[in-house]
Amino acid sequence: MTRDRDKLTLNLLGVLAIASLVVILGEAPLVAIHADNIWLWVTYALMLFSAWVFPVRLGDQSVTITLGIEVPMFLQFGPLITVITIIVIWLLSQWLTGRTIQPRRLTSNLSMFTIMVATAYLGYRLSGGADAPISWSSPIAPLVGPVIAYMVLHFVSNYAITLWLAWTDESRRVDNWTLGVLWDLVALLGEILIAALLIVLQHNYGAIALFLTAVPFAGLIYMFRLYSHLLIANRQLSTISEISMKLNEVLHEDDLCQLLLDGALRLVSADSAYVFVQDDLDLVIPLAYAPHTHDMEMRVRMWRADGVQGMVERVWKSGEPVLQKVKPTRTGTSVGDGVMDAWPSIMAVPLRYGEQTLAVLVLAHQERKAFDRRNQETLQILASQAAIGLHNARKFAESTEQSLIDPLTGLYNYRYFEAALDKACRKADHTQTPLTLLVLDIDHFKGINDSYGHLAGNEVLKSFASLVKEQLRDVDTVCRYGGEEFTVLLPGAGPDVGMQIAERLRQTVAGHSVHLPSVGKTTPLPIRVTVSVGAASYPAMGDTPQDLLRNADRAMYIGSKQRGRNRAALYEQVRG
Repeated sequence: MTRDRDKLTLNLLGVLAIASLVVILGEAPLVAIHADNIWLWVTYALMLFSAWVFPVRLGDQSVTITLGIEVPMFLQFGPLITVITIIVIWLLSQWLTGRTIQPRRLTSNLSMFTIMVATAYLGYRLSGGADAPISWSSPIAPLVGPVIAYMVLHFVSNYAITLWLAWTDESRRVDNWTLGVLWDLVALLGEILIAALLIVLQHNYGAIALFLTAVPFAGLIYMFRLYSHLLIANRQLSTISEISMKLNEVLHEDDLCQLLLDGALRLVSADSAYVFVQDDLDLVIPLAYAPHTHDMEMRVRMWRADGVQGMVERVWKSGEPVLQKVKPTRTGTSVGDGVMDAWPSIMAVPLRYGEQTLAVLVLAHQERKAFDRRNQETLQILASQAAIGLHNARKFAESTEQSLIDPLTGLYNYRYFEAALDKACRKADHTQTPLTLLVLDIDHFKGINDSYGHLAGNEVLKSFASLVKEQLRDVDTVCRYGGEEFTVLLPGAGPDVGMQIAERLRQTVAGHSVHLPSVGKTTPLPIRVTVSVGAASYPAMGDTPQDLLRNADRAMYIGSKQRGRNRAALYEQVRG
């Protein structure tokens, strides 16, 4: 749906651009470029080029002062030459700065330039403006109203089209939008002053005056960029401080990584962001990513299956950040250095705590030369703060997990079992799949403690827990319920399958010998134990987690213990 809307928007923009050209060709007289005015045109073109090559970037937006140059050029050459010049200079600036021009961006920008000039031209004419070229000997006062109308309509149409494009494209980021509008309004005032200056200079001194303004113009751009960089740096530090405070408050790794990605995309303009970690097989895989689109999800699934080699792995091992510019392949797939090569611009910084790399933060952009050293330094500051939060989150996860683990058997404890049982029942309701609960109790365990001592009893419990766990699937959950009693959750297993597993466990335990540790020079003989098992299935034999547990325990006690032990019983068999 979004792609169809985006395609429709581009088509409508193209139609409006063609209509704008028709209006320009039909209404505005053509001003030819000849020997008398070519140097004037070259001067304007060079000024436009310098303004585009050295813009002020605010997030995803660029603030330029091209309108102040466009207006006097429009007054001398008319809308058609102005549109053509703008398009040619823009394409040339994109090519020389190494920026990749995607078909969508090319279509939208060329259409936008044409529509803005045509809209501004209509406002200029309706305000009483005269056709180009304007005579330098004519009075300036009659130009004030039409020129202001031109610039205001140019500004309004620019933002109207930009908002329209942002609405139709989910991936188009509009962060810092308020700040961008504010800067554009400030830039508009500056552009009005520049346009007035150029017009007055033309009026009083002719074309030679434009050449004399080249140095002040370059200085103005430099000062504007310097001031904006200082302002943005201050704003970035405030953003880093804000994000760092939030990172220190988050205690779960997944939430922290997502907060880190959102913060990174606020600080640095990028198309995608990833947090890579090492799995149990020492493969570097993505743990979190943004934005959450279908294409991103498919790419991340592939990386999780195969692991990531190349640049990300080098950053992991070296602990040093990398700023990489890659020429993408025609197919858009990865080659050579690793799976990240599909992106023309990549920036990766490690999250290090002490001498240990905990993760790697990666930002990618579809344009070449999208990142610079300042972006890397900014991201590294954020990554250093995030590393502390990630270390704390993992320590918290370890302590939380330890509180849910029985230290003797290594199985989950009763506290974990309560939550797992409730979650398993809710999942069974949602997926409409069966669930069976087993309750196991080691027979005559008190006699083992009395005869052999508690150390021997502990060996029996550890051996029993290991044996039961070996017989089950990865999706099954084994817990030590308390003392010599254990529980097993079997998701997807109905009564018949549950009883088959219960009987297999009973037989396995009965056929296994437990070797007790030596005491001095005495080595006890291996002993055998048996187990009584009770089973109940959800929801037929208990429609709440509490009823299911109670009925499985009842099946174990009445169906197994009271009937001689070393048995497996289903609640249906003892009901009533």
